[in-house]
Amino acid sequence: MNVDAVIVAAGASTRFGGEDKLFVELAGRPVVAWSLAAYAAAESIDRIVVVAAPGNIERMQELAATWAPVKFFGIAPGGARRRDSVEAGLRLCGSRYVAIHDGARPLTSPKLIARCIAAAEGRSGAIAAIPVIDTIKEAANGVITGHPDRTRLRAAQTPQVVLRQAWLDAATMSDNDETDDAAMLSRLGLECAIAEGDATNIKITRPFDLEIAALILKTSSAR
Repeated sequence: MNVDAVIVAAGASTRFGGEDKLFVELAGRPVVAWSLAAYAAAESIDRIVVVAAPGNIERMQELAATWAPVKFFGIAPGGARRRDSVEAGLRLCGSRYVAIHDGARPLTSPKLIARCIAAAEGRSGAIAAIPVIDTIKEAANGVITGHPDRTRLRAAQTPQVVLRQAWLDAATMSDNDETDDAAMLSRLGLECAIAEGDATNIKITRPFDLEIAALILKTSSAR
C-alpha cells in the first residue's frame, strides 16, 4: 500500500528557547531535512506535503525541494493548533490513507514508516509506539492520584497513519484539539493498531534533545 505523507513543521518551538528547532543544524543538515529525506526514501510514500508556519513557507519550500525533490508535492500554511495544521496538510493529500509525521522527529527511518503503513492497512489507522519503561503516576494538585499499570502503557511516536476521510470526519465532531491522530480517530470510536516504534525515534523538544540525536546519528551504523 502506498500513501501520501504530511510532515507537520509549523510549531512555535516555545520549549526550545526561542530558536526554531526545525531549522537548527543536526549532523550537517537542518532538523526537518532528516524527516524529509526519510520520507523521500520510503518506497511506500507517493507524495509529501509539508505544513509550515506562515512566516517559514518560502524557507521550508526550499528545504523540501532540496531533500525530497521527487516526492515533494506542496506546502500548506499551518494553524494555531496541531489539529489545524494536520487538517491543512490532509486537505492537500489524495490518498485513502495518509502518514502524518512530526517534523521534529528527525530519526524516523524508512523501515519504521513502512511498518506503520503495513499495520494500518485494512484498519482505521496505526501509530508507532514503544513500551513505557518508567513507572508512571497520575497526579493532581501536587499529590499522586493514580498508579497505572505500566505494562498497558505506550509512548506514542510518529508516523501515525490514518484513514484520511475518517480523520476529517472526526475533526468535525468537536473544535477541541488532540495531541495525536489516534485520539482524533477515537472520537468516531475507531481503534488504531500499534506498530513497533523505535527508542531512537526521539522528538526534538529542548536543546539537550538535539545533543542526544547527534550522538545517536554519530554512533548508529544504520545511518
